[in-house]
This record gives sequence, structure tokens and C-alpha cells, in this order.
Amino acid sequence: MQIEAFAEEGKAPQVPGPLIRVPQGTEIRVSFHNALAATAIIHGMHQHPGDAKDVLQVPPGETREVHFLAGEPGTYQYYASAGGPTTHPRPFREDSQLSGAFIVDPPGSVPHDRVFVLGVWRGETAPTLSKDVAVINGNYSAGEEVQWRMLNASDVNHPMHLHGSYYRVESMGDGERDRMFPTDDQRTVFTQLLPPGSSMTTSWTAVPGRWIFHCHLMAHEAPSRTVAVALSPDPEMIHEHGQNHMAGLVLGITVPGERPHVVAHGSARKLRLLVRERPAVNGVAAGFGYQLEESHRLSPASVSLPGPTLVLERGRPVEITVVNQLNEPTSVHWHGMELESYYDGVAGWGMRGHYLTPTIAPGQSFCARFTPPRSGTFIYHTHLDDEIQLAGGLYGAMVVVDPGAKFDSDSEQLFVISGWGGRRSFDSQIPISGLLNGSPQPTALHWQVGKSYRVRFINISSAIIGSLSVTGTDGPVQWRACAKDGADLPASQAVLQDAKLTIAPGETYDFEYKPNQPGPLKMEFKALAVPVDLTQSIEVE
Repeated sequence: MQIEAFAEEGKAPQVPGPLIRVPQGTEIRVSFHNALAATAIIHGMHQHPGDAKDVLQVPPGETREVHFLAGEPGTYQYYASAGGPTTHPRPFREDSQLSGAFIVDPPGSVPHDRVFVLGVWRGETAPTLSKDVAVINGNYSAGEEVQWRMLNASDVNHPMHLHGSYYRVESMGDGERDRMFPTDDQRTVFTQLLPPGSSMTTSWTAVPGRWIFHCHLMAHEAPSRTVAVALSPDPEMIHEHGQNHMAGLVLGITVPGERPHVVAHGSARKLRLLVRERPAVNGVAAGFGYQLEESHRLSPASVSLPGPTLVLERGRPVEITVVNQLNEPTSVHWHGMELESYYDGVAGWGMRGHYLTPTIAPGQSFCARFTPPRSGTFIYHTHLDDEIQLAGGLYGAMVVVDPGAKFDSDSEQLFVISGWGGRRSFDSQIPISGLLNGSPQPTALHWQVGKSYRVRFINISSAIIGSLSVTGTDGPVQWRACAKDGADLPASQAVLQDAKLTIAPGETYDFEYKPNQPGPLKMEFKALAVPVDLTQSIEVE
């Protein structure tokens, strides 16, 4: 694979480019010499906030210099295009790795943080047809406050998911401006969407265990996302069930010690989650699915899509025995749950003592033990051979309620967005598709005037990012935002607003809505990059 890269004078080329980090007000002089055959157009090398159109053009074989003062503190980036194809409008082939971080610190000491630059090399313009190679450039002590700066230097979105812990989003930037959030306005999330050219500053407290931080687009963490596969003219689909079942935008984190126990009440609830083949139904191809067994009773009566809603109680221990009745290995990840890493579901990585989290072989079982520490909307899903198993139906909603509370499926409305974003390296040609609660055309719902509804959204698709809205005859309705990823929103954000949101794979959102008049409502989810349009009709009576 041939790529182009920045190199500091007298040093080897590097990906990402050399880190530029200076205090606010520093006088910066940078000279660029272009050793490429095409004109290099350099973006972001100016004072911030600035104008994205302020670029530097360096013809082949020539040198140009820029001179400016470092502007407002923040997380920025510089990048170049050098004649290659672009989208959004970033390069994505040979010149896709011409990027680097540009950090401006407040006057005084340099914060103790780490900087990560996300990049993607893509073989074709359309992500659904391309063979991608994703890149991301440790060990922490228990209780250590960890601060990261993440920069998306690629031309595609990245929903970044942390296992085992929440993280705080302290700032978000668009490449020209970095918006710092006051402490009381910082969201606590387990997945945050990073659009092309954006950045975020995050912090979290290191919890003992072995964790991963990764992009939740399956194509960006699959074992087939390697240079060797990308350069192969017709690679076979890789099915990797060992320690190498993830590649690309994946970061492993090790924190020594044992995780403190959650304060618990009551005896452990014992469940069995059966992993089974699923027949074709309602226009959805055959695949996989789950059934839940408790006290020798199966729910639902047949394998469902999505899997049965798993309702747990905050503070009550649960033991879930996953029974694999497939002909291939699997695993289950309890997405958003704060638990011991051994039970987190990442085979070959999670650890307890000297024991690694195993794959669940055909005919075998594994018991996951944890105590949910907070109420909210979460997900359970496979974490092995994701491009096949997740797309095939191995996912479901997980709702944690307060002690003594009941889950009312009538007033607690769950909407699970799933489906597959399209990739030609699958074993067979599968059309781009999307599902809402397991159906491409869900049946109409009936709501009551004056009744309060808790509306919970989950996106567990393989790669479908989209906008969701709820409209009535007079336009968007108003709902109150409640939670993101199972964590309550800051008071300043838990307000009435138009019923609109962007939701990416690995994210959950909670809203409260009370219809004040009868009539039809239209809930619509439109994908941003693929032809997926899902509609849910609601009649308010």
C-alpha cells in the first residue's frame, strides 16, 4: 500500500503527522516543502477560530511558509490533499493520511493527556463498496483521571464507544472552533459520534480491568480491515473467533487491580439467554436470534428479532447464562454496563485473574455475572464475527429500572434501529437494508391523548447513521430530552425541544412525550449515507 505522509525535516515520514502543540499566543512559523508530484493544499494551518477557506497551496517541488499567532485554546488539526479523490471534502486514498494534530493549550502547564488521530484509507468512493483500512495511534492506574483528545482526520463518521465505563465530553470542535462545555453541561456517554473533521476532548476515571475503546461501525473494527485484505483483489470474508477478532479503530486499555463491587440488594436473579438460528420472517432473511429463559419459561415463544427486552433491576445481581446453540462460536457484550471486564463479552481480551474471557463454542455456555449500578436504556449484542452475527440478528434492548419499579411496555416505548450498512466482502450479496423493531415496515401504533410516554431509542445497526424525527400535522412535535446512553442529561439539556436527533450505532437516547391532541404522528429515520428510510406511523386517539 502506498500512502503519502508528513515528515519533519531530517526525520522519517509519520502517520499521523508531527504533533504541533503550543501555548496560546505563541508565534508560529512553519515551512512546507512539497516532494509530491501534485500540488498540496494544506488546511488548518492558521489562527483559530478561523476560516476553513484559509488554505496554503504548495506546488510540486516548491516551499511555502506560514506565519501566525496561536489563537484560542483547543483541539484542532491540519491536513492536506494532494490530487487524490475526496469526499466531505477529505481525501480518502493515497493522500488520506496527510493529517496531524494541532493543539493550543492555555498559558501555563501542559495538561497530562493523550492525543489520538483517527484516519481511514479507502479503496473506493462509496463506503458500502470500499475495502477500508482504519488507523488509530496503554496502561493506566486505578482511579487515575484519564484525558484524551480525539481528532477525526478521515472523511467518514466514527461513533466512538468505551467499554466498562462512561466518559465525559468536555469539548467538541469542528476543525476551526473548539467549544468547551462548562462542567455542569458536560454529557456523560459511552458512545459519542465524531463527524469528519471534528474533535472532542474527553475524560474518564480509570477502572480496573481490560477494556477496549473502538469505533462502533462494524467495518472499522472488523478483522478484515487490514492492509493485506485491502490490497487483495478479491478477499474472502474473514471469520476470526480468537484474540484477533477485531482490527482497525480499536484501542486496548489495561488498568491493574480489581473493580470495586457495586452495592447490591436481594438474591441473584438467574436467567438463560439461548442463542439460536432464526428462520426468515416478514421479509427479513433468515439469521440468528435470542430467546430468554427464566424459571423454565421461554420468552418469546419463538426466536425474535430483535431479541427479547432484558429488564433488570438497579442494584440487584444477575447471572445470565448464555447458551450457544449455533454451529459457530459467539459472545455477548453488555453494552453500556459497568461491570468486571471478564464478563464484558470481548473474547480473548477481558480478564479475571489469569483467565481470559472465552469464546462461547457451539454447544457450550458462559455465565455473565454483574450488578447494574444505574437505571437506563442499554443494549446487549454479539461481539464476535460482528459483520455476520450482528447483521444476522444477535442484538436486543436492555432496560434497567429502579428497585421495585415495573417496566410498562405500553408507556415505555422502545424503538430499536438495526440492519446492515452494506459491504461487498460478505459471503453473498446482501442489499442495503434497515429495520425498525425488526421490521422494514412496522405496524402502526396507537397512543392516548394526555398520556406520558418514555420513548427509548437504540441504534444497533452495523453502520447506519441517520436523523430521526417525529412530526404531526403542524410539523415537529415537542418532547423533553431525558438521557443519553443510560445517563441522565445535564439540567440545561433536559428541556423541551423539537423531536429531532441524529443517532449512530452504539447510541441510546431517552425522551418524554405527552400528546396534547388527537391525530396522526409520523416517526421517520433517514440514513445519512445509504438509502434507508424507515417510518413508524402513530395514531393519537
